[in-house]
Amino acid sequence: SLCSPVGPLGAITSKMPAYHSRQNPQGCREIGKLPILPVKATASKGPAPPLNGDVDDVVDEALMFFKPNIFFRNFDVQGSSDRLMIYLTLYVAACLKKLVKKTKQEAEKLLYAYALENFPLPGEAKFPLGGLVAAVPNKADADFLRQYLVQLRQEVNARLLARVYAANPNEADKWWMCFSKRKFLNMEM
Repeated sequence: SLCSPVGPLGAITSKMPAYHSRQNPQGCREIGKLPILPVKATASKGPAPPLNGDVDDVVDEALMFFKPNIFFRNFDVQGSSDRLMIYLTLYVAACLKKLVKKTKQEAEKLLYAYALENFPLPGEAKFPLGGLVAAVPNKADADFLRQYLVQLRQEVNARLLARVYAANPNEADKWWMCFSKRKFLNMEM
């Protein structure tokens, strides 16, 4: 059972599970234990396989589950798509920190540069998912994974900005910005 009504000393307790990715990476290529999942290319071009139809991709899931998942300090990884969702959740948290007191126009420029800046890949010392991923086996895979992650980061930027600045392009939504100081899994990018 997910809830045990009475805990120690009679306190009411519950154990809520984190939201996991519904993407099914069977048959998908994996690099460093991160799946190369299809993406709805709305704002960027890259090596990701295109996703057709009106289905949620991993970027949609990361944004949809960001608010409930940000409260968790533990996350039971149930598949490789969960690793990618953890990475994107950490990226969203880092983006929100950069959006404090920015207009949409300023935020677009800032996040565009952030998506393209040099960042560590799985197996490198500063990659945030450390033990959850494996080192990238060769330079060709490293280049491909970097292009894929840049594409995902640009997609997150476009869709996040559309949500954060939906009501007012001069002021970020307070219901998104209230999460800018939180850490997911006690980690940061």
